[in-house]
Amino acid sequence: MNYDSVQVYRGFDIGSAKPSVATRAIVPHHLFDIIEATDEFNAADYARIARETVQSIDGRDRRAILAGGTFFYLRALLSGLPEMPGRNEAVRERLRAIANRTRGPEKLHRWLSKIDPQSGRKIAPADRHRVERALEVRITSGRPISHWERPDDEAEELPAIKIALTIERARLVEILDRRVDAMYAAGLVDETRALLAQFPRTARPFGTIGYREAAAVLANEMPLHDAITETKRRTRAYAKRQMTWLRSERNVQWLDATNVDDTFASAMRLIAEGKS
Repeated sequence: MNYDSVQVYRGFDIGSAKPSVATRAIVPHHLFDIIEATDEFNAADYARIARETVQSIDGRDRRAILAGGTFFYLRALLSGLPEMPGRNEAVRERLRAIANRTRGPEKLHRWLSKIDPQSGRKIAPADRHRVERALEVRITSGRPISHWERPDDEAEELPAIKIALTIERARLVEILDRRVDAMYAAGLVDETRALLAQFPRTARPFGTIGYREAAAVLANEMPLHDAITETKRRTRAYAKRQMTWLRSERNVQWLDATNVDDTFASAMRLIAEGKS
């Protein structure tokens, strides 16, 4: 069951490392290819659909296994989300208009850092969606988004076994770099070209790692070599943020991923024991 925020989009396959159709035919896979690039979709939407899916799996006397890298989606499912101000389309249109200008995302992030310094420090400038949402909440409610966020110790989680993998940093970087090379070799730029024929470049998934760089290549804004280099840089930075998030998460079972067979056996033992 997927909790990756790019793999939910139809057609965004290579850049998200989505499991192939053949792989997904072996056992049931859930929450892949459920929305279009231009659809409004957020963590609350994901949590609602994911909870229904988990309940359906439980009803068949099976256990859902979740995998992905968007930990905010996972937290939304397991712990729920606090009440926040709803969407304000007028404010969103204003923010999008700024974002679409030259250096617009950087201007929005500077604005956020000025009126909500805590969010400005936590949210990366390239994370356009979260920057816009934090600004929207601050503008509409007069309070920073952190005011509405529930402290972790107040959240009641769904029962789950959380397994995180760790590996020596140098080897991880090597694996990540090979993954990026493989994506471009598999046709990431061509896939992006086909998607841009269907959806505007402003659609959210075109700002994600790999697709943003491929779109820049197609717009003659960046040579291919530089796009690959930038994709590798962003991938490494994202992996570092993921590890930071995981280390702050409660009740995580850490497994060394150096030996795949040993890691799999350890994970199966944890699941069998029901350790959480």
